Order: sequence, then C-alpha cells, then structure tokens
Amino acid sequence: MPAQQVEVHYAKGAVQGGVSRVPVRLGSPVTLVVTSDVADEVHLHGYDRKVDVPAGGTASLDFVADQAGVFEAELESRGTQLVQLEVR
Repeated sequence: MPAQQVEVHYAKGAVQGGVSRVPVRLGSPVTLVVTSDVADEVHLHGYDRKVDVPAGGTASLDFVADQAGVFEAELESRGTQLVQLEVR
C-alpha cells in the first residue's frame, strides 16, 4: 500500500491555506512532508516522531498510523501547529 502523503507549507509566519484536519486510515503508512521558510523541528505529537526542517527546505517524516485519535504536528520551537491528523 502506498503511503498517504500529507503536505504542509509554512511561510511568512503561517501555514499556507490554514491549519487543516486530514483524515488518515488506521494502520496505513503516512508521509508528512513539510516545507518551511524557517529552520525548526517538526514534531508529531502522540507518535513522538521528530525531524528537522531547514530554512527554505523540505523535510519528510514517515510513520505508520497505528494509533487512533487526533494528532498535531507542529514547529516545535515556535509552538506553531502545522496540521492535525485524524486517524480512524
């Protein structure tokens, strides 16, 4: 099964298009792709997965959605929410 790709673009202090809640199927592979104009750590809460994104760059975080619930990904040092993943 191919991974569900969730893309988020952060620029000029905000998530482009706003913070969304994305449905994810329980047990499925997911790739969270974050593009950012600032360097920070992307942290997926609940799964406690982290990846550094460079300023002007892109980072990918791969995981299996094996826990049900709503999980936030954020730019950790800024405390800025990027996306909510609703796993069910």
